[in-house]
Amino acid sequence: MNFDTYISHTNLSENTKKTYSMNYINYLQQFENTNKMIPKELIPAIVEYIGTLDKSNNTKMMLIAILINLMNFSGYNTTEIKKIQNNLFETKKKETVTRKNEKEKVLPSKKVIESFMKKQLKEENYRSYIINYLLLNFNVRNMDLDVEIIFKKKDMNDTDNFLLVRATDVIYIRNNYKTFKNYGKKVFKIRSRPFTRACQRYVENGETTLFKTNSNLTYEVSKYTYEGLSESDYLKIVIDSIDFNKDFRKLDMISERRGTSTSVLISEYSIKVK
Repeated sequence: MNFDTYISHTNLSENTKKTYSMNYINYLQQFENTNKMIPKELIPAIVEYIGTLDKSNNTKMMLIAILINLMNFSGYNTTEIKKIQNNLFETKKKETVTRKNEKEKVLPSKKVIESFMKKQLKEENYRSYIINYLLLNFNVRNMDLDVEIIFKKKDMNDTDNFLLVRATDVIYIRNNYKTFKNYGKKVFKIRSRPFTRACQRYVENGETTLFKTNSNLTYEVSKYTYEGLSESDYLKIVIDSIDFNKDFRKLDMISERRGTSTSVLISEYSIKVK
C-alpha cells in the first residue's frame, strides 16, 4: 500500500488531504518498507498499534479511516477492520453524550452573547464585533472568518473570502471554507446598519483583515469571543436557542449559511439531542 499514490488519486478536499498526510506521517509512515510501501502482512500490527495509542478516540478513528481507505485503494478486504471502526464509532457516541451534558451546564445563553457583541460595538472594538456578528448570525467556521474587507468588486477573486462593503449593506462572499466542494461559493447580503458601519470604521482605522496571521485561527478567534468560546460553542448556543417544534426552518437556514447538513447539526451540535 502506497500512501502517496492513494492521496494523489483521491477526491478529498485539500484540507482533508493535509490532515490525512500529517496523521499518516506522524503515525503510520513508520510501517513503510524501503520502497515506501506498507506490506499487507503488517496490517494486524498497525491495527494493534493504533489501539494502544494514548490518543483521543477521534485520532484513532482518523487513523483507522486512513488505513481503510488505503486498503480499499489497494483492493484489500476491509470487513474485519470495519468492525473495529464501528466499535470506535460507538465509543464516540458515548463521548458525545458526555460532552453535550457538560456543555449544557456551562454554555451561556444566546442573549448573553448578543449583549457581549453589542458591548463590543459600543466600545468600538470593531474586530471583535464583526467576528461575533458573523459567528452568531452566519454560524461559520474559523476559516470562514479569514476575510478581506474591500469596497470594490474588482478587488475580489474566486479563491478567498471577502466582506464587500457598500453604502447601506455588506456582501459576504465565501470561496474558502471546509465544505466548498459540496456547496460551492456562498454569497449573502447583510442588511445591518451597525454591521456596515463597523466594517467601514474598521477599514478607516487602517485594517482590512480580521487576523494578523491565519496560522492558528482557533486561537485567534478565541481572543475576541465571549470568554474565549470556540466557534463550535457559538453554534451550539445558537442551535440550543431554537425550538425544533416551531422553528425548524431556522435550522435549515443555519445549514445553508454554514454549509453543513441539518442531520449533522442536530447530531453533533445540538446539546438537547443526545
